[in-house]
Amino acid sequence: MSRNNGRLHLWAFLQGIGFFPGGWRAPDATPRAVFQRDYYERIARLVDDACFDAIVFGDQLQGRDAAGRTPGRLAIPTLDPFTLLSVMAGVTRHVGLVATVSTTFNEPAEVAAKFAALNLVSQGRAGWNIVTTVHPNSPWNFGAADLLEKSLRYDRAKAFVDAAEVFWRDAAGLDNPQRAEGLQNRWFDIASTLDFPTSPQYRPVLVQAGQSPDGRNFAAQTAEAIFCPAPTLEAGRDYRDDIRERARGFGRNPDGILIMPGLAFVLGSTEAEAQRKHALMLELADDALCIEYLSESIGYDLTRHPAGGPIPLEQICAECEFPAGDVRRMLAPAAEAGESIADFCRTYARKPRGHAIFVGTPEQLADRMESWIDAGACDGFTLQPGYMPTELELFCAHVAPLLQARGLLRRQYQGTTLRDHLAVGVGT
Repeated sequence: MSRNNGRLHLWAFLQGIGFFPGGWRAPDATPRAVFQRDYYERIARLVDDACFDAIVFGDQLQGRDAAGRTPGRLAIPTLDPFTLLSVMAGVTRHVGLVATVSTTFNEPAEVAAKFAALNLVSQGRAGWNIVTTVHPNSPWNFGAADLLEKSLRYDRAKAFVDAAEVFWRDAAGLDNPQRAEGLQNRWFDIASTLDFPTSPQYRPVLVQAGQSPDGRNFAAQTAEAIFCPAPTLEAGRDYRDDIRERARGFGRNPDGILIMPGLAFVLGSTEAEAQRKHALMLELADDALCIEYLSESIGYDLTRHPAGGPIPLEQICAECEFPAGDVRRMLAPAAEAGESIADFCRTYARKPRGHAIFVGTPEQLADRMESWIDAGACDGFTLQPGYMPTELELFCAHVAPLLQARGLLRRQYQGTTLRDHLAVGVGT
């Protein structure tokens, strides 16, 4: 990346109301705003003005229940990412727009057409966060009883991306030596492609978040940028080194893949103020909320049991909706140590999803981000504000200018497409 384009990349992951499960209860949080159009327009302008690379929206294909019980204290609203990003495209000029779309419960023609439209209305700013869907309840919304086995999901994902590539190349009038194989293979039998308009970048930037060996191989083979958890600098460096080595094995230049670990944050004008805010975030996630949060995460209604009682490990593993082996590995140490349900749920909710959490001043956060870049632990960060919109506003007002002054973040965009911002992959 050129010096003028900065040394690090920034994405804003904006699903729901923020990172902490109890953040929606903060005095200055605005949870109802996530159902209002002007909220998304305002956030988009804020991020665009701060010269971020992209906005990323997740998606959920399952109901937000735990074994049939709908949580009453969680606030995890999920709206269609294509719709939200199209709204944001209309009020911004530069920031990239990344939508999460599953390859397990969609078809290549439909997804290729949707991204072609988003790419067109945004003039080349679209990105595709490719997921294979892990929640075991998702198939129920698509007429299926069970989820495909993991290796099969990744096998289908590779064929899916190859097929979508055929659609985009045909639309742009580009040659594709793998055209026949992309349309007819183990998973798809496609007679012909669709006609749709193309844009300054003929296809979206491909993003992935692989963690398992299958997922890492798929990411190293396919992705141009990867979103991952990295709770420590060492974990980030190990992950980046692993992906780069896998990419070489697939004949790819590892410099064409950006590693963008998640980074949650709580900011204060002093370290003490930030710590007080973080303590409030944890306090707002009371025991009842934390128990609902873990229940939704493992597909088992823990509210059936006394909060102060022991973890019923065997019953959970026998009845949970997620793979019992994964759930056992998560819960067994706490159960064997005699922790109560409430104790473990509080611990779990304080570090959701395994991402790094920063609590401190803007200057300290800028120092931390610079140290990770200098150590080769990542190429940038996927920011997950502690709660919305306050923490994102603080970052844009106080951290972004510090990063720009240090030559880490661009002061202005050097191009108009998402591929220009990331400086990866194919051209036009």
